Amino acid sequence: MHGARAGTGLRPGARRYAGAMDAAGFELSVEIAIEAEPLRAFLCDLEQHVALHPLIESIEEIEPSPELPRARRYRVCDRIPVGPFVAKTVYVAALDPVGPLEVHGHAWQRPGVRLHTVYRLEPVAGGTRLVERATIEAPWGLRGFVKRQARAAHAESLAGMKCLLEARAGADRTSDAPG
Repeated sequence: MHGARAGTGLRPGARRYAGAMDAAGFELSVEIAIEAEPLRAFLCDLEQHVALHPLIESIEEIEPSPELPRARRYRVCDRIPVGPFVAKTVYVAALDPVGPLEVHGHAWQRPGVRLHTVYRLEPVAGGTRLVERATIEAPWGLRGFVKRQARAAHAESLAGMKCLLEARAGADRTSDAPG
């Protein structure tokens, strides 16, 4: 290409503009000593996450949408720490059980923030590895803040989920033991 960098459509020395919206993401994983099915059932019920997710203040289940017919949808109210202040935000979230070992999470929030999460359940010796891969779309000025908040909140949630579900499984095993 004469006068432009080959394959980019940009002239020499030009920088690619990413636009007002761009994506960021993160990946987390945790091994939980339970089978995949009860973990999947827990993941698909956002109301059970209220006590685990440090930002969630309240959740209300709402009508399903034709775009995601299998998904349960929720109106979520979060408390977001912003310096010495706390901002409240309300948004719609959905959890879609796309297969026996995969759940997709969606959250749509203003201004222009979208979180898409893929939860993959991998059976391992003694339980299940839960791998969470999140993609965040947000306006450029918010992207880093949203990623840091989401990653920290989700890491705390996964740690709490592990403790809660393993404690429940242990209690179930104890109550099933002959006495």
